[in-house]
This record gives sequence, structure tokens and C-alpha cells, in this order.
Amino acid sequence: MASGTTEGKLDACCLTEYRPLPGTPSGQIIKIAGIDTYHVLGKDETSKGKAIVLLTDVFGLTKNPCMTADEVSDKSGFDVYVPDLFNGDPIASSLLKDMPEVPGENFVGKFVTSIGPWLFNHRQAVTVPIVEKFLQALRSEKAVTRIEAVGYCFGGLHAMLLGGSKLHLVDAIVGCHVSRTTKAHFEELQVPAAFACAQEDNQFSDAFRAEAEQILAHKPEIPSKFLVTHGTVHGFASRPNPDNPVIMKAYTQANDLIVEWAKAHL
Repeated sequence: MASGTTEGKLDACCLTEYRPLPGTPSGQIIKIAGIDTYHVLGKDETSKGKAIVLLTDVFGLTKNPCMTADEVSDKSGFDVYVPDLFNGDPIASSLLKDMPEVPGENFVGKFVTSIGPWLFNHRQAVTVPIVEKFLQALRSEKAVTRIEAVGYCFGGLHAMLLGGSKLHLVDAIVGCHVSRTTKAHFEELQVPAAFACAQEDNQFSDAFRAEAEQILAHKPEIPSKFLVTHGTVHGFASRPNPDNPVIMKAYTQANDLIVEWAKAHL
């Protein structure tokens, strides 16, 4: 999404998507702490003061995260927010054509070489303060008292940091095909944590998932859950192929997990 978006309107960039989900976003773009943010208003009056925040993958605030926010809000009744973590500088979603869609396919080198310089420009030292500022403003400006952070890929690491002992800025997290995580991130978790996982994921292998499950199993005071979806690879919960019913089923399962976790822990 380009910076300088007119409040209340979705600009053309916000509607651009390599594989767009059907429908039209029903929410609005607002400014929170100067950050362009997609917001869909929850319908459940008893859930006021509670919010779900979606932290996107590297492809940023385009149509699909908005459609996901709409579905999650409709099912949960909560307000849902999607901040632009990259100040109008995401990776182009057209690069998804170089990524695997189903188990057994391989990455194309172009994607890997394209993302390296971008990751440096949007390293943790840059993006974590943006998320911190956003959450602080969400509590002060919108009177939000309970927050579930949902992170996809790149955003998944941020969700874990927000739920960890060093920041502890949210009340629950859901990680969807998280990336760039270590055992320490799981060891430091302090809030209820659920994970929607792909059948095949080079960013979150079966072996590492087993280690993560074992770490959280030794922390019974912190509720945790791992959902492994069938026929999926990294990215299914954020940029699914709407023409593939297996992937769309997994996408819905991930959204249902987000809703279930928010209702249980906010």
C-alpha cells in the first residue's frame, strides 16, 4: 500500500494481488500512530476493548489480508486491524509465481535473490519499533485492552516476539507458517500460542515443529496448540490459491483457529 493513503478509502495498491481472494474488502483504511491500517469493525458489542491484529507476510497490506480480516471479524465479532508494517514498501506479490504452491514443488531462485536486500531494509531493528508504536497507540487511542497478534511468515516472528518475555505486548498469539524462528523464541513465550502449520514448509520443518511442541509441552501454564494442514506449503494461510479447494480448506482452518484462540484467550 502506498503511503499517504486517503483515510477511509482503499487505494489501487490495496486491491492488487497475484492470486486475489474473491470479494471486496468491507473495512476502511485508517491512521493509527501515523501508520496506514486496514480496520474492520466487529459486530459483537460484548467484545469491545478486544482486538485481533494481523501482521502480514513480506507481501504486505494488499487485498488478501483485508479479506482475511473481514472473515476473521465476521466469525469472531472482534475488531480486526492490519497495519502496514513496511511503509508502502512490500515485496511485489507477483513474485509468488516463483514460490511452491503444493508439497513437492521447489523454490525458484529469483524469489530468494530478490528478497535479500529487502529483508535488510525491513530488519527487526526497523519493523519491531513500528509494531510497538502501533500497539501502544491501539491501546491509548482505541481503548483496546486485550490483543491477539496473528503473524504470517515474516509477521509470525513478530507475533512471537510480542508474546515473548522481552516485549510481552499482547495477550495471545497465533502464528501461521511462521519463519525465521528459533528454539529461544518458543522458550521465551509468555502468552497462549497457537500455530497453523503447512504439511511441507522449509521455514518450519517437521523436526523443528516437534522441538517447538516439546518446548511448549514443558510450559503447561501457557496454553498451546499446533494445527498441521493437509496438502499445503508455506503461505497457505495468507496467499492461498482460491482455485485449489484443498488449500482453501486449509486457509479456512487457519482462520477458524485464529477465531477459536481469540475467543478462548481474550
